[in-house]
Amino acid sequence: MAFLAAFLWLLSGCTPKTVISQSYDFDQMNRIGIMGFASPYNGLSGVENLFAKYLIQSGFKVVERAQLEQVLREHNISVSGYLSPATTRKIGEILGVDVLLIGEVTSYTPTRTELTMVSSRRTESRPVYRQNVMQLADGSYAAYSQQVGTEYSYSSDVRPSEYTINAQVGIIAKLVDVETAEIVWIGSLDEESSSALDAADYIARSLVKSFTKELAKLRGQK
Repeated sequence: MAFLAAFLWLLSGCTPKTVISQSYDFDQMNRIGIMGFASPYNGLSGVENLFAKYLIQSGFKVVERAQLEQVLREHNISVSGYLSPATTRKIGEILGVDVLLIGEVTSYTPTRTELTMVSSRRTESRPVYRQNVMQLADGSYAAYSQQVGTEYSYSSDVRPSEYTINAQVGIIAKLVDVETAEIVWIGSLDEESSSALDAADYIARSLVKSFTKELAKLRGQK
């Protein structure tokens, strides 16, 4: 029940959060099967490959999506929608994996350029002179100019200007035990970057790093 409450807390937040099961025996987790991440967005696919990359770099044994999906097709196993314990057990038996990494792209906005009108104001100044007359020593007169102030004029200009809005990506990932279909770890993160791929890569790296830290901490408590 505590893990379920934590799961709901994670889903409700807008900041990066992860939750790990305190009761699950992660020592039995030797191989991870990577499932294709669900995404309703056409512009972002293959996110699971980023997770596979960082899991392998962190020392985990991974059965990647293409191999997993080929085996599932050969055995006529459908994994769309809800995964029952019977389905996850069968996947575990066939592929020899202990947990499945399942994920979803929860939000996606591609990089875009928008046009806005920018107003600028210019100020110009010029000196103001006054003509004076002065008497010279010989009694004659001469005219001269004297600056008596400054005159200002103002004008405004409106021009179109382009600006770029970064791509935004949100991903949720979870590890599911194949024997029980129990969620033993879950994490989510929203990120923005100059490209959607960079944002997704950052999310994958951050979530895998968070999982490895949580796992090390959990094992250190034993």
